[in-house]
Amino acid sequence: MKALIGIVVSLLCSTCVIGQTCSVDSGFWGNRFHIYYEQRHLVKLFRNLNELPPNVRARLDEYLQARLGCAFASRLHFDEGQWLDMKRLQTEFPSLYDENLHLGTYDLLFRFSDPAKGLKYFYAKLALNDDGSFNEDIKLPNIGRDPSKAKIISCKDAIEIAVTHGSPRDRICPWFEYSMEHDSFMWTLTDSQRTDPGGFGKGTYKKIDVNANTGEILRIYEETIAL
Repeated sequence: MKALIGIVVSLLCSTCVIGQTCSVDSGFWGNRFHIYYEQRHLVKLFRNLNELPPNVRARLDEYLQARLGCAFASRLHFDEGQWLDMKRLQTEFPSLYDENLHLGTYDLLFRFSDPAKGLKYFYAKLALNDDGSFNEDIKLPNIGRDPSKAKIISCKDAIEIAVTHGSPRDRICPWFEYSMEHDSFMWTLTDSQRTDPGGFGKGTYKKIDVNANTGEILRIYEETIAL
């Protein structure tokens, strides 16, 4: 996943209107399950939460309201989901069953937006077990415990912070993400110019992580990513 994020960041830096307007589309929406074309018949796709079994839907709603609070949970939009038939997977593909056993059976994708702050969409996944209990927390802050974490500084303000720490305005490419370490949203500002000549297939860039709730600089560093 780290490599995937690196590739996405490098693509953004080559295409975004750097330092001028913000309309960031970020997060992770890749496939969670370890399945392939031959197992496609074992996966049910759905785009409406009403398609979930009532007990699963009830536990999902309870979880989201506890984790995010009612106000923020209401801003969250369901994008799509998958359900993996683990019983048939165990019978038909036992080796893949072992790979997927710890991943839960529901893979749900949500998104929220804050256009006024320069955030077009942020995507976050939630994994549930077959009974509706959560398998892996959604990659969003615990806003239910601390409602202030729902408030974010704008992309433009984050860029200004990066400028005051030496990043040229016309080379800044913004990215929005969730920091598990700080349990908060975070703006990552990448200087699109490499800090070294780089080798084949990779480059090193200066990056600044800014707490999107407080504006605090979390770290300034260089990262080598795949191109």
